[in-house]
Amino acid sequence: MKRTVLIGSLLLAPACATTSREPVSVAESYARALDEGRLQDAYALTTDGPEGQVAFLERYSDETTRRERAAAVRAGAAVLEARAPSLTLARTGEDWRVVEARPADVPRAALRRFLDASDAKDWKTAWSLLAAPLRARYTPERLREDFEHEPLAKERLRRARLALNTHVRVGAGEAVFPLGDERAVLLVLEDGEYRVSALE
Repeated sequence: MKRTVLIGSLLLAPACATTSREPVSVAESYARALDEGRLQDAYALTTDGPEGQVAFLERYSDETTRRERAAAVRAGAAVLEARAPSLTLARTGEDWRVVEARPADVPRAALRRFLDASDAKDWKTAWSLLAAPLRARYTPERLREDFEHEPLAKERLRRARLALNTHVRVGAGEAVFPLGDERAVLLVLEDGEYRVSALE
């Protein structure tokens, strides 16, 4: 399965963004900065993760962790994809190609990423795929606690996964996966990406 890297996660911080750069070159700059221990430069190439700069600097103060992350970034860059709601570009060798997809494929893929992250207990990734109002209410840790202690959480995830196989209603700025009984999984469009707004 191809690893996906979203263009949005590779944007430069304003202080560094003098010109537009190709995603692959941003990924390589990030990996090189990690390899060389230039953590401030590496962090400047991120969009500020859920834990912020202090946690980033602490995590990558370990050389082994830095090198493993740099290697993973380089491996991902070889099969990089760039996504927008109506467009996916895939890297093939040195070239970029448009991936033909139906409108429903993009929100379906976003929901699948959220469900896969939740099933894998990758709460940072799951949190990053939530809509802004939910990200403001939660942290990755609080999301983990809610899913571990909420009796209906597993059932909601199970129903949401079943909804992947239903007809998706794509409208202005949202995608609705009907669950029946007036329930639905709702994704909303934010900054060009679909994010989970409600599981029912």
